[in-house]
Amino acid sequence: MSFVRLGSEYIKAGYTQIDNVFLTSYLPAADGLDVKIYLTGLAMAGGEENANSLEKMALVLHTDEKRIMEGFRYWEEKGLVTVTATEPFAVQYLSVKTPLKPIVKINAEKYKTFCDEAARLFPEKILTPNEYNAYFELMQNYKYETNAVLLIMQYCKDLGEGKLSTPYVLAVAEDWAKLGLTTEKKVTEHITELENNSEDIRQIFRAMGIKRAPALEDRQLYLKWTKKQNFALDAVLTAAKGLKKRGGTERLDETLTELANAGAYKAAEIAEYMSDKENRKNLAVELSKILGTYYGSTDGLVEVYVQPWLNLGFEAEALKKLAKFCFLRNIRSFDGLRQTVERFYKKGIISDAGIDDYVNKQLKIDEYLREIFEQAGYFGTITNRDRENYRIWTEWGFGQEALLAVAESCSGQAFPMQSVNRILAVLRSEGIFNEEKIREKLSEKALSEKKEKGKEEKEYLRHAYSEEQLKSVLVNFDDWVD
Repeated sequence: MSFVRLGSEYIKAGYTQIDNVFLTSYLPAADGLDVKIYLTGLAMAGGEENANSLEKMALVLHTDEKRIMEGFRYWEEKGLVTVTATEPFAVQYLSVKTPLKPIVKINAEKYKTFCDEAARLFPEKILTPNEYNAYFELMQNYKYETNAVLLIMQYCKDLGEGKLSTPYVLAVAEDWAKLGLTTEKKVTEHITELENNSEDIRQIFRAMGIKRAPALEDRQLYLKWTKKQNFALDAVLTAAKGLKKRGGTERLDETLTELANAGAYKAAEIAEYMSDKENRKNLAVELSKILGTYYGSTDGLVEVYVQPWLNLGFEAEALKKLAKFCFLRNIRSFDGLRQTVERFYKKGIISDAGIDDYVNKQLKIDEYLREIFEQAGYFGTITNRDRENYRIWTEWGFGQEALLAVAESCSGQAFPMQSVNRILAVLRSEGIFNEEKIREKLSEKALSEKKEKGKEEKEYLRHAYSEEQLKSVLVNFDDWVD
């Protein structure tokens, strides 16, 4: 017989199902070993029967069988399992969504003082037997001192607005128990600390434009910000002002967590961060408009595109110019803009002035190319290939006047720009770059063109290169020696 088995709610499918209800509602308050016992048992129940035994679980978890049984008794109290037999010990798992109501054995005499004090302190609040039982279970499960629970009840009553309701008090008490506040002394200290911050919280509310009175949750958030996250009041107020009438304390909590992650703790740092954040959102909106596209939310655009670009050092105006450049080229998406941004980054052009300089240089190159085309009698449109050729010619050492002289000599030919390239390569190999010398060379060539026509081509065709000779010269271009 199996030591643990699954109820009808579970389906064996080669993996262990862990409901989120267990993770959120049961796991946080449970002892670590009890959690291991629950999860290991769940896995064993869906596995091979010969590995399903109390002894095997004790070996796996490095504990004794008695502790395993105590762990399952704990989960039985929570209603997640039921012990179906004691000899041999056997357990059945139940659904966490419909747990059995746990049977808690209550010693009525033990809680008589609590009942008497609750009736005396809160005569207007008549607790039902079920409510009394809920308080008894709370004190038993979390080992609460009686006076500690009474203090929590009194504090909730003082908060007003029906805060003395049993579900509310129990929720507060469970939260405080998780913080280790289960004694009269610790609860008193915590309440004092909460109340001492009332004026600070009112200042925060005024900064955010919140009209309601602070609730317990607000006071506890304030302690989180100032004690756990180490924000000073002026820092919290700076963040609050930046969120005026744009959300409550939950929004402020999210913002302060974001600031803590960004390492911005001082008021000045927070002001700068939040100002930049607003600027980043505005920039995302502007880029969308320039591209002629629309996005419902800017948060994703800032996170995926704008912020990384700014981190690379791009100026806002530079990005706007690149967006306009994309629009003119019929690129209407942030992905398309990203590719353009990356190309400019590789060139080291990230500033507004840098882009202006780059554009002006390109326009000047186009102007020079049009002059060359005109001299060569070529009527084609300027392409990136032409611009690249021009860059190469200038790197070789040819000036504009020299290029015009070569272009003029090619006028009237079928493919003038091919001839320009060929002649420039020959001139470079001969070390001729001066315009005057180029014109002399071209004149000599013209005089002997008939006589020498085809001579070089024939000589090339007659020459046969060996495989080894070709291998020795066809190397990586970067390794060439001029």
